[in-house]
Amino acid sequence: MRKTLLFNRSSFEHLLTMQDYIDAVENAHRLHAQNKIISTNLIHADAPEGEYHIKTGGLLGDNAYYGLKANGGFFGNSQKHQLPNILGIIYLSDAQNAYPLAVFASSLISKMRTAAATAVAAKYLLPKEDLHLGVIGYGNQAEAQIEALKCVATIQSITVSGRNQDKIKEFVSRMSAIHAVPVKADNIENTCRRCNVLITTTPATSYFVQQEWVQKGCFIAAVGADSPGKQEIDPQLMKRAKIVGDIKSQIIKVGESQHAIKQNLISESDVYCELGQLITAQLPGRTHADEIFVYDSTGTAIQDVAAAACIYEKLKDNPSVQSIDFFS
Repeated sequence: MRKTLLFNRSSFEHLLTMQDYIDAVENAHRLHAQNKIISTNLIHADAPEGEYHIKTGGLLGDNAYYGLKANGGFFGNSQKHQLPNILGIIYLSDAQNAYPLAVFASSLISKMRTAAATAVAAKYLLPKEDLHLGVIGYGNQAEAQIEALKCVATIQSITVSGRNQDKIKEFVSRMSAIHAVPVKADNIENTCRRCNVLITTTPATSYFVQQEWVQKGCFIAAVGADSPGKQEIDPQLMKRAKIVGDIKSQIIKVGESQHAIKQNLISESDVYCELGQLITAQLPGRTHADEIFVYDSTGTAIQDVAAAACIYEKLKDNPSVQSIDFFS
């Protein structure tokens, strides 16, 4: 009997390691560069108290999958409703016949695949010298970004910045207990000036990373800007840097690149490449020490589908997983 599996967070929370997510995301972007995907798309809608994203796309690897993620970003949720600020579901289907294979709670997959994508980009773009990581933001994504980066690189120190000093203090204490490297707090300017790896993970709508603060050779993962209007990076820095996007058609509309394009500082053709082009060696990554790279991360359904498919394949025959026959 055909059935659609139903996965809440606890049913797969400990199933995949961060390295599993990294491998899944890397393969998704490899397939993208090889044109072995079903087209990606993104729909954005503003709501009175937040915003919605619907991201779609599919993979044509050993098995064919198509999926979509419908997420809401309501950043007052934790205080007003005791709910996560980001809520949604991922739908996974068999791309050979459209049968709905599974529905997943999306928040954990979103968090892990976003961090995994940064790690994939970092493998090709990190500086060659000792790595000092600056993280601007202190939420769940910031924590995941640190975990993912440590899967692909040795970090000498971690510096954390942000607006809420109490939350920074708590985050620094927690990261110090988890990671065997020095972790400290500092202001954003000092973090930018002293670190050669920067990760920005905020919902900001005006930039806070000034171009004159960033040292030569820095790798920046710009994670927060994934909607029209969101911004963390000085557009002048985007002009100065080599930009690598997850999906070029997205970053020019909703990523950090949108602002530099609107100000005519860069054009769409100035985007250096997409992540998949690095993975497949269509273009080189870092070629000299002084290059500044910005990985413009907007998130894509092929990342969600890759992770969801991995979970589905591991658990599809597990009798403890709940299911429903929608068509009976």
